[in-house]
Amino acid sequence: MRRMVALVATLTLLVGISADATAQAPIKIRFAWQPYNAVLFYTARDLKLFEKAGLDAELVKFTAGPPQFAAYRSESIDAGLFGTAGYVVGLAQGLDLKNFYIQIVSAYADGLVVRGDSGITSLKDLKGKKIAYLRGSSAHIGLVTAAAKAGLAPSDIQMITMDITNMVPAFSAKDIDGAYAWEPWISKMEAVGGKVITRTADLGLNTSDHWVVREKWAKANPEGMRRLVRVVDLAYEAFKRDPTTAIRATAENLGVSEQVAKHIVEINPTLSLQQNVDPTARLSLTPGAGNAGAAGMIQQVADFLLAQDIIKAKVDAKAAVDGTWIGEYVKAGR
Repeated sequence: MRRMVALVATLTLLVGISADATAQAPIKIRFAWQPYNAVLFYTARDLKLFEKAGLDAELVKFTAGPPQFAAYRSESIDAGLFGTAGYVVGLAQGLDLKNFYIQIVSAYADGLVVRGDSGITSLKDLKGKKIAYLRGSSAHIGLVTAAAKAGLAPSDIQMITMDITNMVPAFSAKDIDGAYAWEPWISKMEAVGGKVITRTADLGLNTSDHWVVREKWAKANPEGMRRLVRVVDLAYEAFKRDPTTAIRATAENLGVSEQVAKHIVEINPTLSLQQNVDPTARLSLTPGAGNAGAAGMIQQVADFLLAQDIIKAKVDAKAAVDGTWIGEYVKAGR
């Protein structure tokens, strides 16, 4: 009889272990990223936090938007990272995406840098000057807004559309008077005598980095979403304790020194899960009355790109953000 009881107890224990192992089995996710100052992603990747949270993550690197859009469209990518303008372009193309986490406020990393001998000391001095920008980017919005703040129309400035990688050579050769760009290109132009006269944040604009997910995948994988939010949580806590991992990865991926990378990381405020669902936070996914939140920022960019004929379809930003997953995670205290 004792042997029978012992056998039953052993079998019960084994079943329990098996069930627990099944519950904790890694969930496959294909995650897209591009090499920029994605501090929490770098932290999660290099400290193996995807694995710690129970995800079997295939991290897929992209260097441009169109291939990334195509990957989402074919459902060969489940989640990933986008800047605001890139996210809006994807939404306008009908991609089934939800923004579930705002990583940083990147408006502090965008700005207008001018040559020291350009004669530009204020925004009003932009009239008639040659200013480079990348059409359809957050810098494009920043430049038009900066001009308006100075009482200038875009036509008052010689706005020269240019690939971001060509700006530093053009700046050094004095082919342009300045450029509206983002880091690390701003720091590279500062290194050859450039001076920043405004940042996008100074203009009252917000831009960000968005963690997004295909809604179809999220609905089919609720536990996968909980684990993905946990990745963010673990990465945020690790980053706040020691940003060294993120700084080194930023330096490597942007091709800059660790000193420059440290500056880039420090000027971009990183947002916690709690800030993402705080109704009073300016980039909240769940804003309260009178607060446009993250959706308001995305809508502003979408309306601008539509007016510039860069996107062809209207975007409903409110439908593109979802704080449910973070809200449930925070409420559960996990």
